[in-house]
Amino acid sequence: MALNFLGSVTLAVLAVVFTKPYVAAIPTSAIYARFLNDSIHLRPSYDYVIVGGGTAGLTLADRLTEDGKHTVLVIEHGPLVAKSVNMFYDEQFWGNKSKVYAGWPSFQYPGLVPQVEAFRDMPGVEFAPDSGAGRAGVYWHPTFMDPKKVQRSYARTGHYDNLNRSNYDLITQSKVKNIVLDEGIATGVVFQQTRLNVTTDVTIKADKEVILAAGAIHSPQILQLSGIGPKKILGSAGIDTIVDLPGVGQNFEDHPTVSPQITRPYSIAIGNVGAWLGMPAISPDRHEDIAAKLDAQDHAAQLPPDTDPTVIAGYEAQMKALAAAIRSPNTAFYSMSLTGSPVSGRSNVLLHSLSRGSVNVNTTDPYNAEPIVDYRALSNPIDADILVEFVKFTRRYHFNTSLAVYGPREVAPGPGVVEDADIADYVRTVATPTLYHPSGTCAMLPKELGGVVDEGLRVYGVGRLRVVDASIIPTLPGANTCQTVYAIAEKAADIIKAGR
Repeated sequence: MALNFLGSVTLAVLAVVFTKPYVAAIPTSAIYARFLNDSIHLRPSYDYVIVGGGTAGLTLADRLTEDGKHTVLVIEHGPLVAKSVNMFYDEQFWGNKSKVYAGWPSFQYPGLVPQVEAFRDMPGVEFAPDSGAGRAGVYWHPTFMDPKKVQRSYARTGHYDNLNRSNYDLITQSKVKNIVLDEGIATGVVFQQTRLNVTTDVTIKADKEVILAAGAIHSPQILQLSGIGPKKILGSAGIDTIVDLPGVGQNFEDHPTVSPQITRPYSIAIGNVGAWLGMPAISPDRHEDIAAKLDAQDHAAQLPPDTDPTVIAGYEAQMKALAAAIRSPNTAFYSMSLTGSPVSGRSNVLLHSLSRGSVNVNTTDPYNAEPIVDYRALSNPIDADILVEFVKFTRRYHFNTSLAVYGPREVAPGPGVVEDADIADYVRTVATPTLYHPSGTCAMLPKELGGVVDEGLRVYGVGRLRVVDASIIPTLPGANTCQTVYAIAEKAADIIKAGR
């Protein structure tokens, strides 16, 4: 997952200028935990070493150090941004083009009412009490915003700033290379630091546990580089297999989207309102046919031919559950936020994709190259069938409801594209494979179903090693992933504390 305050783990090239490369290990500010920029200032060992300073890593580090008794080191590959960029105004309110929107009433909340009310004309759509009521529908939803400070609320502001703990260290611009294993026990990690164009390997010990929180792209990469993963892939990369765990890096999933372009001459507000709808509401006439098609599908044929039998078994179990979910009115498959510009790219998000990809080490240069990320988006053809129904629903919403009086016009796929096969061609051409919600590559499933971690988030076959991030989610939730990852980190903290 994207590391949300320290930058990408390894997806960007880092350029850092040091005036004094070996400065003293003092906090950049009293509000921070002990921030280190060089390994020479590290302790000899820590109780817990956490790899990744994002949503999960910072939350977990906060919880594990709050008693003051246990030491934690967070290792992050990205840089420390000294101060967040805060905009104390709504860019959409003021406008990001030549117009000045100012305070026109049509751009305040009443301008959103027609879009909300139009859903009352759509059969099967409910207005749920709120987004946490367990029902699919149309509702207001919260955002990650501090209403008092008028700034973004995220892992850094909630679990790093204002912490000044002597038992909590964080080191940045340090790329974890592999986990140190001693007879099947994780005892530390090796990370790389580059100073004055010289790269050195540094080993740090973990007295209690190593915890991966590097996200769905890099947690499986680090496991594979440590000899934990599919034996065939490790062998191709020249890595000795210590634990043959076929599920590592498999079951990769994200939220694909397709965005029909529809113009509308009416003004809208930028509000926290959206629709999260089940397939019976999206496609009253076809959802059962789609579910039956999934029931009858050869699921193994939707995965690469060399897929391990345990991973196939896990995929088959997921597809059985998702076929039932397609029939459920309260399992959201479709989401659309009621925001946009005069030409609306209505992002129709597929919340439960049936396709699965993979994240594996680059076998030609495993330690230096980025992992190979294969989305395999829409590789299961039923995903395209579902997205076709999304486009048709979005059309009905604009043209068959009270919104029709505003004269919307379709730009793409275009009013001439009416047959399902033609809409499917459009979908396969323009669909985006990601909403930046990668997950599933270290799935919390039974080992015989391709699982990587157990219910305690412990990696199968390795002692004192856990994974705590979006990679453990076996099937994506029908929502954005950030809230789920916070919950995973909080639960992990409770589990670890209970086992001390």
